[in-house]
Amino acid sequence: CNATLHHFSSSRARAKSQHSTIRRSSSPPLSISINMANNQPSITIGVLALQGAFEEHQRSIESVSPSITTIQIRTPDQLSQIDGIILPGGESTAMGLIGDATTGLWEALREFVHSDNNKPTWGTCAGMILLAERCVGTSAVITKGQSLIGGVDLLVCRNYFGSQISSFEMSTPAPPLPPCSNLEGMKNEGDEVNNAPFPGVFIRAPAILTASPDVEVLGKVVAAPCRAAAVVLRELERKIEAGGEVIQIGVFGG
Repeated sequence: CNATLHHFSSSRARAKSQHSTIRRSSSPPLSISINMANNQPSITIGVLALQGAFEEHQRSIESVSPSITTIQIRTPDQLSQIDGIILPGGESTAMGLIGDATTGLWEALREFVHSDNNKPTWGTCAGMILLAERCVGTSAVITKGQSLIGGVDLLVCRNYFGSQISSFEMSTPAPPLPPCSNLEGMKNEGDEVNNAPFPGVFIRAPAILTASPDVEVLGKVVAAPCRAAAVVLRELERKIEAGGEVIQIGVFGG
């Protein structure tokens, strides 16, 4: 599951029934520099490296084109060196705890994400949770609730699909063709490949329950919540029906 700002693709799940792919409708161009040696665009992408699959994201992004480099982000000052950032999959609980304990990092990330700097932000799974404005199903080990960076007007549910043993794969709508296909070494196979089924991997995956009107739906699949998530969602419905404001709600392990 992914959530994004600007032109990176992202994913969404409707409460209790379906999982969708979404992105912000506004898409300012990615700011890039030019490598004068070969006249090719040069992009530096930061990957938040507090916990999770940051190395896997680096390898994947760098395999797209030799014009793309990545750096691991662990301190606030590194944010000035990048053209965009990825918040990887992993444990949102651990990321939040480490981020809160790292002086100035969470504040700097919030400023980076919320600022009008034309620099994209991409959140994968746990990273999507961090980018959300509201979260339900927070872990029992967090006394003050899930620490969020925010930036995308979403309500997400942690572990919507269940525990690790409930992980699964299924075909999902293909993501859109990347806007940076002019980069050196970038493969563009055309619409035929882009419209083929895309393997979706759901590993303790979260779901997006609601999104603001400025989010464009790119695709969706049908999926029901696990038993624990269903309990949280019933409580969520009662709270909403009572007129309550939902920022965080529900506690179960994960």
